[in-house]
Amino acid sequence: MKLFSSTHTSILSLLLLSTLLYSCQSQDPAVVFLDKLDPSFDVSTFYAPKIKKTESMLASDVKEMDKKALKEAFETAMFKKDTIAIFDSEGSLPTPFYLESTSGWETKKLKPKKYYGYRYTTVSYNEDKDTLAMLNGVAFPALAMAENKDGKFAYLYASKTSKNKTDYQNLQDFLQKTYTALNISEEAGSGIRGWESPDFYYFLSKKDRTEEEIFSFGEPEEDKPTTTAISEILLEIFSKEYIQDMRKEQVYLRGYIPLVK
Repeated sequence: MKLFSSTHTSILSLLLLSTLLYSCQSQDPAVVFLDKLDPSFDVSTFYAPKIKKTESMLASDVKEMDKKALKEAFETAMFKKDTIAIFDSEGSLPTPFYLESTSGWETKKLKPKKYYGYRYTTVSYNEDKDTLAMLNGVAFPALAMAENKDGKFAYLYASKTSKNKTDYQNLQDFLQKTYTALNISEEAGSGIRGWESPDFYYFLSKKDRTEEEIFSFGEPEEDKPTTTAISEILLEIFSKEYIQDMRKEQVYLRGYIPLVK
C-alpha cells in the first residue's frame, strides 16, 4: 500500500511539473509560440520589457561604455512602440481610410480620424541568434504586432531570412494540416497561401533570391558554390475581430483578406 501511495504521488508530481513547465513555456514573455496563440494574447506585456531595455540602451552614454558593453549593445535586438490611427486616404486608395503610425513621415502632420491602438516593431536584430516567435520548429527573429486601444490583439507579422530550404515547407505543411485553407486568387495575392481558424486568418508568403558567398582569405572558392539561395519568409496573422473592425471603419485591407463570415 505504501508502494502504491509513493508511486501514485510520484506520478502526480510529474504530471504537475509537466503542466507547470508547459504553462510557463506557452506564456514565456521572451518567445511567442504561434501554434498556441489565442485572442487573449497580451501584446503590451510581451513587449514591455523589450521596449524598456531598448529605451535604457538608447539613453546610455556610448562614451562611457567599454568594448564588452558596446558589443552587447550592438548585438541586442531593439524595439519601438508607435501609436496607430485611422487617417483619411483622400482618394489615394479604394477605401476612404487607412491605418498607419502617427509618427510616419506622411502622417505626423495629419489629424487622425480616430486613434486605434499601438504597434510594436523589431527595428534591429540578429538573424542567427534572436528568436521572438516559433512555429513548427521554425524560428522568427523579427516580429511586429498591434493591439487596439483596449489592449486586444489585432495582428502580427513574423519574418525571417532563411537559407534553409525546408523552413517554408515546414510552415506551409503545419498550416495546411492544422487550419482550413482559403481560396486566394492569383490576382488578389500572387504567391500567397492562406488559412483560417475560428479566431484568425493566416497568410504565408516568400520571396526567393540569391546571395553571393563571401570567402575568407585563402579559402578555396572552387570547392564551394558562389551563390546561396535565400528565402524572405513572411507569416501574417490577423484577428478576425480586427478585420471586422477595419471593414466597419472602411479602412483599407489587402485584397487577399476575405470577409469574415
